[in-house]
Amino acid sequence: MNHRTAFRVAGALAFPVLLSAQASPVQIYGTLLPFLDNVQTSGATAPGLSPATGGASLVPASAYTGINLPSRNRITSGTSNLGFRGSFAITSELKVVFQIESAVSPDGDAPNTLAGRNSRLGLEGSWGTVFYGNWDTPYKFPLLAVGPLRGLSPFDNALTTSPGFNVPGTTTQSGRVNGKADAAFNRRQGNSVQYWSPDMGGLSVRVAYSVNEGRTVASATAPSISPDILSGLVSYRNGPLTLSLGYERHNDYFGLSQLGGAAGATLTNASSHDEGQELVASWTFPTGTKVSGIVENLTYDTDDTVVGNVNQYKRFAWYTLVQQRFGPHQVFASFGQASNGSCTRVGGAPASTDGLAGRQFSLGYTYALSRTADLFVSYYGMNNDRSASYAVFPSPGTVAPGASTKGFGMGLLYAF
Repeated sequence: MNHRTAFRVAGALAFPVLLSAQASPVQIYGTLLPFLDNVQTSGATAPGLSPATGGASLVPASAYTGINLPSRNRITSGTSNLGFRGSFAITSELKVVFQIESAVSPDGDAPNTLAGRNSRLGLEGSWGTVFYGNWDTPYKFPLLAVGPLRGLSPFDNALTTSPGFNVPGTTTQSGRVNGKADAAFNRRQGNSVQYWSPDMGGLSVRVAYSVNEGRTVASATAPSISPDILSGLVSYRNGPLTLSLGYERHNDYFGLSQLGGAAGATLTNASSHDEGQELVASWTFPTGTKVSGIVENLTYDTDDTVVGNVNQYKRFAWYTLVQQRFGPHQVFASFGQASNGSCTRVGGAPASTDGLAGRQFSLGYTYALSRTADLFVSYYGMNNDRSASYAVFPSPGTVAPGASTKGFGMGLLYAF
């Protein structure tokens, strides 16, 4: 071996040693959250209703099946996860940060994808943090705190961020999928770049952009679309008060197509713009009482040109949660309501949103077995008006218009 080869070998061996000397230890963390409940739907609107006989314009007559989901026992995993995270100092002012997080299923129901949950690689300094990754959008971030036990679906708000129509209460996607998830605003979004500002006297900012990797080429039968997402959040924390104002815009996701509007990405429906606006607030009292609230507007717009087609749907929703702690004990109650909303047609013909309102509630109790383990019980439900189909998350199945979901169960949380 000549001296040049020896130098290269020594350098290659030394480089990872130098890196490990500067790297922080990798943290292994996770959450296990099995929940056993009994759930069913009831009260589905009987067949025969239609837009012409008092149903909502966005719900076709064929959707009114009258089918209720029978009572069943199930075990769900909530947001059970396993992750690895750490950092590496480049200089005293700059470091590399990384995280790889995956869902796990203690109930054994489904395989999970490595890095399928919040995963990133980025840089952090006194100016803030910037990273590439698959991560909760800034719009979703403040909603995570509005729940007495983070990650369990009956405790999670599935009313805001969803317009109903069996759109999931939360989703993980990297782009437009031409499915119900395209209309969801509670998103873990891949193909994203995010920036988080440092705390500035209680004020902070988050911005995310999910790139238009799914851009298409125009043809004789289809337009060119450029699906991307912009999400932003301004938050303020001061003692017991937290305020967050969020905005998110989905370009060319054609969310209205999933709500009964015309199919998107056609020559007569060539683009779309969906927007969410939210205000999230919480206040913690010295007595151990915490009150949280959400108000939200969702708007789904298309550039449909066919006269008579619905080209816009708007709806308003609110949600509130009250928690009371007594040492290791906690009781809680939540309630929220989504309005019928309003819609318009191309050409200005009247359109109806009658019966599209929904209401969600939960009542429960948690007991802290330790700092990292909780035992909990919950009674929860989602009540739909005659044309609405809001679903809890995870849903027991496709909810027919007018069907309401009720459930009761017990679970165990362990975080490490």
